[in-house]
Amino acid sequence: MFPSVIRVISAILFISCLFSPTNGLDRKISAHLNPGCQGCSSNTTTLVYIRGEGKSDVLHQIWDFTKHLPTVLLSVGSLNTSLNIQWVENKPIYFNWTEKPWYTFAATIDKLYEYDDIHDTGYINPQYPQREYSLNRISWELQESILTNSEAMVHVTGKIRNRNNNDALISIKLDLLPFKDYAVELPHLIHTANSTLIDVSLVNLTTSFNASRYALHFVLASTDKPTDTMHYIMRKSLDDEHTPGVFEIIEIKTPSLYDTEEGGYLQFRPVSYTSPKRNVASSTIAHVSQFNRTIMPRDSTLSLFFKEAQMILVQDMFVSFGESGDGYYKQHNYTAWSYTMGYGTPPVDGFSFFVILIISIGLGVPIVLALSGVAFVLFRRYRQTNTRTRFTNED
Repeated sequence: MFPSVIRVISAILFISCLFSPTNGLDRKISAHLNPGCQGCSSNTTTLVYIRGEGKSDVLHQIWDFTKHLPTVLLSVGSLNTSLNIQWVENKPIYFNWTEKPWYTFAATIDKLYEYDDIHDTGYINPQYPQREYSLNRISWELQESILTNSEAMVHVTGKIRNRNNNDALISIKLDLLPFKDYAVELPHLIHTANSTLIDVSLVNLTTSFNASRYALHFVLASTDKPTDTMHYIMRKSLDDEHTPGVFEIIEIKTPSLYDTEEGGYLQFRPVSYTSPKRNVASSTIAHVSQFNRTIMPRDSTLSLFFKEAQMILVQDMFVSFGESGDGYYKQHNYTAWSYTMGYGTPPVDGFSFFVILIISIGLGVPIVLALSGVAFVLFRRYRQTNTRTRFTNED
């Protein structure tokens, strides 16, 4: 009986592993810090260019902090596509392509909003008292970097100038691992060779209201029709194994991705954290606003990259943090949130090996026991029938 159980479980595990989230399409990546810049300081000038070569295309990624607004651009093109960046001192002035990319999706965080959440809902509301902080005033310092053919990662921090608080800062970490797997930290988002994992932390910010919360303001741009719109999708995940208590996944899809499955996206769980030690106890809700049409920020990487701004879809949105009863921002003076930005079909949750094993045991053992019981009863009846026939023949 037990060899049968093992065979059944092994078969289930083999089939399940074929659909495991760790089976992804890898890319060959090469990453460079400030490529082509002769006078750039590695600590105060941060522009990372990553070329990810696949079987039939190249995914170009640009992570830029040189113009103060944290910006990520994803461009996909043919295998012959290459990019050269021209600089004046420590500022990029021109992106020169050997071939025009097929598609580009970009996102920048241009502003930070403090708002008085007088109804304690977590949502940012235009009717609430607000203060706007432009990230144009922040200078970013590179704290850590890994740029190899197996990983591209940078960690930067920017201090918010405030005469009453010298410890206020925004921390941003970008990480590209060219294979499909779950991130190490909660909420354990899925990263792929076509995406970048981004962590944003708001640390020791000064509050101006009794019920202060903070929200990030995003500007999204893509080479879709300017009359089209981004799409908000919320779907249920298979389980909460990777993010306990959170069963939803939010995706912001560009029109091209929504219509043809070839475009850009943001993907995240509606959860943020109020402590560097991320766990269920320190979790709170992340909210997404509606999209509004807007223009690109002046003197930004977006305006430099997209020369024909009138032909580009540009919209903005807010991501705010908090829920009723969590004590507002001042309770912990810390908010951290993670999301991925990528190209192509967003990854879908799969069961881990442990869950597959439990399900296999839970389903396989009862089935094998039931079949074994039926076989035993049939075999016993067969033996009884043969015994009676033998005695009758002897008489």
